[in-house]
Amino acid sequence: MCIRDRYLRERCNMTIGWPRGGGSNLFIPKVWPQVGTTVTIQRNTPYSYIMNVCTHSYSLVWYSWNDWEVFLDWMALSGINLYLAMTGQEEVQYKVFRKYGLTDSEIRAWFNGPAFLTWSRGQNEYGNGIAGPLPRSWMKQQWEMQQLIVARHRSLGMYGQLPGFQGNVPVGLKQVQGDGNITSAAATGWMNSVDPLYGKIADTWMEEMIADFGTDSWYQLDGYFNGGTAPWYVRAPVDCVWSTEASDTYLPGCDEQCKSVQDLAQAKQACAADLGCGGITAKGSTGPWQLRSGSSGQHSSTGEVSWSITNTLECHPLRDDGSWFQRGAAAYQGLNRTDPQAIWSFQGWAFVGWNSREQAVSLKSFIDATPPGKFNVIDMSVNGDGEWKKWDNSSFWGANFVWTTLHDFGGTDGLKGRLDRINQIPFDAQDLGATVWGTGFTPEGIDQNPVYYEFMLEANWRTEPVADIEQHIVDRAHRRYGLTVVSEQVTTAWKLLVSSAYSQDLSVQDGTGVAHLGAAESWAFEPDRRTPSATMCQIYNAWLQLIEVADSGQVSLELETFRYDLINTGREVLAQLAGPFGQNFSDVTQSLKIDANLVSKLGELYSKVLIDLDTLVGTDKAFLLGPWLEAAKLFATDPKATDCIDTGYETIVDCARFYEWNARVQLTTWNPTPKLADKIPGGPIDYAAKHWSGLIKDYYATRVNLLTQQAIKDSGKTLNTTSWDRIQAGLAYNWTTDTKAYPTQPVGDPLQISKQIKLTYANFFTTC
Repeated sequence: MCIRDRYLRERCNMTIGWPRGGGSNLFIPKVWPQVGTTVTIQRNTPYSYIMNVCTHSYSLVWYSWNDWEVFLDWMALSGINLYLAMTGQEEVQYKVFRKYGLTDSEIRAWFNGPAFLTWSRGQNEYGNGIAGPLPRSWMKQQWEMQQLIVARHRSLGMYGQLPGFQGNVPVGLKQVQGDGNITSAAATGWMNSVDPLYGKIADTWMEEMIADFGTDSWYQLDGYFNGGTAPWYVRAPVDCVWSTEASDTYLPGCDEQCKSVQDLAQAKQACAADLGCGGITAKGSTGPWQLRSGSSGQHSSTGEVSWSITNTLECHPLRDDGSWFQRGAAAYQGLNRTDPQAIWSFQGWAFVGWNSREQAVSLKSFIDATPPGKFNVIDMSVNGDGEWKKWDNSSFWGANFVWTTLHDFGGTDGLKGRLDRINQIPFDAQDLGATVWGTGFTPEGIDQNPVYYEFMLEANWRTEPVADIEQHIVDRAHRRYGLTVVSEQVTTAWKLLVSSAYSQDLSVQDGTGVAHLGAAESWAFEPDRRTPSATMCQIYNAWLQLIEVADSGQVSLELETFRYDLINTGREVLAQLAGPFGQNFSDVTQSLKIDANLVSKLGELYSKVLIDLDTLVGTDKAFLLGPWLEAAKLFATDPKATDCIDTGYETIVDCARFYEWNARVQLTTWNPTPKLADKIPGGPIDYAAKHWSGLIKDYYATRVNLLTQQAIKDSGKTLNTTSWDRIQAGLAYNWTTDTKAYPTQPVGDPLQISKQIKLTYANFFTTC
């Protein structure tokens, strides 16, 4: 299919993209262009891969069948032939667990709500019952959807990875089955793969899964399969040894849903006591500190600081029966007994933080326990650098792997991603004779940075790295905008963007002051919080060039591909400007003696930049809150359904309210906030924050205004944090349970609003 996509893009000047992330430019030409001489392209590796287990929650959760059909067609045209087919698995699990004696209520309460299903699935589980219980009607809808999905992908020649049994079960199974080897951890029981009951459940699971969805013999199966803290393996405790404080560093992965602890000593103590914790990270040395699962630091562009445990293997020993090989063999047999052709695909995020020799031996044991060619690693390096390079370019000891770039957490917005780095995929591995057999990308959410992902998709069809990335992207922009004559402004704009935003790898998370009070990405402005950096100036000037393109009529604003780039670049400018505005405001609210006049002035400035950002992004459909909420409510297909209302929230009176509540909570607090709560529950708060019109104004800007009011009330003294915590919780509850409708179509003139905002904030960029 990829040859058709290339013809449409390169000969017809068309673009086929994500509806919410860059758009398409499709039309029927008066005359179809001739190809001329024969063009031959072929893959340099067998597979083009897409998806992270989290993508199903952060981007795909509210997809209708029409959305899925478009998405699958886009994948096929883009040359993608391997992806995660996760939809509908809860209905399969439900039937399996019922066969093993669990009740309807036990199973539904164990699953999370629809927007959080990724985190009650397999080894990615962070908790149970989040925004649940899960309606049985949802399970059945998704099961029916999956049957359509797999039929469609097979008709297009693609392979879907179905979920295998990963050993996490409702904890009630321990008593029902009388299996003392199941480890209890809150609502979940964890099973070791050598437990005979694991094998029985795996066989039932596979039989149900294949009977319902067929199979392509690919199965996603992650984790260590060691039962967590199984009673058969006990070791004397060893004290954890801590590193020194690492500045501008964060530790990847959440432990205990990124549990937050204010005091440093207490945070270390909590981390040391938790087997899944590798260290702690905070936005500053004063905390609060979040528990993180990784122990290998990554560069932070937002000034985060971290402490990591340097002897995790000793102080957090793996609780297993002593043999990774045996567990790996048992896990694979759980697939292979039912499907003799089974390929075990392992999402490599489970060992991103691994570096020691002992950890290498553990992973290699899994590989050795699986027949040659049947263990596949999805290399999920954060920025595409390649996990296969670890352990002296081990290339996973001969296991096949798909080299991907993860790039993004939570589907958050932000221009970023080094094109020159991913330009080396897969050639660096092939030059060393590594067993790379696929390329792709694994962001937690799509619908952002289309230029980055399109460049990555092309990697599978190249014979060598792109020699001139800058010109390659400029040519793409002209095709994207339907231009047949070179535009000086388009050329300049994209040269600036390639040398700035797309020449740096930033944090995978949103670090701007849009959704995070007092946060800023350190690369954008100098320490004086006034002077934009050289990189920021390049992005700003690229935006001015795109405004000129629109103002001169070179490209029509009716063209979504151009309008998206114009608004997205302007969004980046204002989002970064919100950083110093928010920092200044945060500083005065945290003063030992609050100055009410200063709070009022800085709060007004901060709120205004957020409101202006909301207005700007409201002119493009990619940045609207309304479609997300309306898509969620459309799943309430049965007005008589009553399986959506047993949430404990009095405002959730029907399925439409339930699905909208899930959609709102995911964007904001992640864990639902109860009515009259003293504070928002701990967890990855604002983790999946979006720069969407409606969300910015009614949630982020409103929060700034509420803090302004509280700080003025506390004039002359310190901020009453108890009251402020309660106010934030009240806002969270009210907004997430509200039913206010938001526009589903753009509002306002994108050019005039862009020009007005440029004029408003020009003084902040005079040095550019």
